[in-house]
Amino acid sequence: MARRASSSLNPAVLTGIIAVVLLLIGGGALIFKKKGESFQEVAPLHVQEALENANSLRGNEYRVEGKVESRWVRDTGEALSLLVEEGGRTAHLFIMIPNDVEHVNIEREQRYAFKIRFGEGGVAVATAVKRL
Repeated sequence: MARRASSSLNPAVLTGIIAVVLLLIGGGALIFKKKGESFQEVAPLHVQEALENANSLRGNEYRVEGKVESRWVRDTGEALSLLVEEGGRTAHLFIMIPNDVEHVNIEREQRYAFKIRFGEGGVAVATAVKRL
């Protein structure tokens, strides 16, 4: 009598396939989580308060998101004008990005998230940058 071929999967192969699928799902979730983060651990900046008296915010760290309108490259880093929307109103915020801050290539008309700290004279200085 002839023997029939086995139609079931080897348990070791099945376990390997399940492990690979779980790793892919976990890696994808981690990538999407990192991409969606924009400094959520830091308090959001109230732009109107910064425009009225930025000097009072000195030493504090905030997050701000907006579209880069203009940028100027300097020897000490970059300076840019960020168009920020808050409460249905738009405002311009000036941000300095020192050379020692690791950041992406900043392009005009693109959206970015910044972690900023207000320095001497109420100037916003970026401590981290992410493209949105």
